[in-house]
Order: sequence, then structure tokens, then C-alpha cells
Amino acid sequence: MGTGSNCSYFNGTALEQRVKSLGFSVMDDASGNYFGRQLIRDYYFNNMPQHLKVSLSEKYNMDSDFIKFNLYKQPNPNAYLASFAEFMFLNKDSEYIVNLIKDGIRLFAKNMILQYKDVLHTVPVHFAGSIAYFSQDEIYDVANEMGFTVGSFERRPIEGLVKYHSEQLS
Repeated sequence: MGTGSNCSYFNGTALEQRVKSLGFSVMDDASGNYFGRQLIRDYYFNNMPQHLKVSLSEKYNMDSDFIKFNLYKQPNPNAYLASFAEFMFLNKDSEYIVNLIKDGIRLFAKNMILQYKDVLHTVPVHFAGSIAYFSQDEIYDVANEMGFTVGSFERRPIEGLVKYHSEQLS
């Protein structure tokens, strides 16, 4: 889960990819980009608790012109939006934040993981990326709700890839 997120299944022979990603602006449910966008929207639509709204504006420049400049005039608006994810994880003691995280994970599970509902009863779902790593409790809750089993978490996928390929060379 994260920017560039996808979901695939290895059937023992080949990798199955049932959804083609259209990129961060359309399909990155439960990514830093997604959560940053949700936080900004909730801030401006007054859909977050006041104390979090104050905290968000103390940590980030929430001036509308500044936000629009970063979204529409700077490169990598997805990275800009993802920078707000840290706030979310620093405030997981808030019911609002926990629900925000779970809603994003539910969306990811519905759109990506449940594409494999025909095999979900036979294999666990493994997660990679910082968003998944820091959302483990919420992922377990959503998995119980939606009927899939959680496997392992890899915070930095590159580390697992380096380890695997190093072992193959030995």
C-alpha cells in the first residue's frame, strides 16, 4: 500500500495482476497521497475535530494558495500530499484518524484485494510500504471485517528484494 500501490497474486507459476493501475491521481487508495488529500479535504470541509484542525495548521502551511501552488505548480504533487501522512500516524490516538485510516484500507481492500476473493481463503495477504507498516492494527481490523487473512508486513520492500537477490547469488 502506498503511492504506486497495487495488488497481485503469485499462483506458483505466474504473477496475476487483475487490476491495471492508472497512477496516483486515480487509483492509490490508502496511500500517503490518498490520506494527505483526505486530511486536506476534511480540514477545509470542517470534517475533522477542531483540536486536530489546529494541530494540522500548526504543523503544515494550510493556506489555500500555498496548497494550490504545491498541487498545481510544483512537481510531484503526490509526494506533497503524502507528506501529510506523518501527521496521521502521530495522531492515531484520535478516533477520527483511526476511522480515516480504516476507511482508506477498506477502499483499498474492496478495489484491490477482493479482486482475488476466489483465492483469498487459501493464502494470506502480505503488505509492503510504510503506510501499511504503520497501519497494521487497522489492517488487521479491516481484514477481520472483510474476511481475508493478513500475512507479513515489509516496511521497506527494497530491503526484502536485496536480501532475496543476494541469497540467489550465493
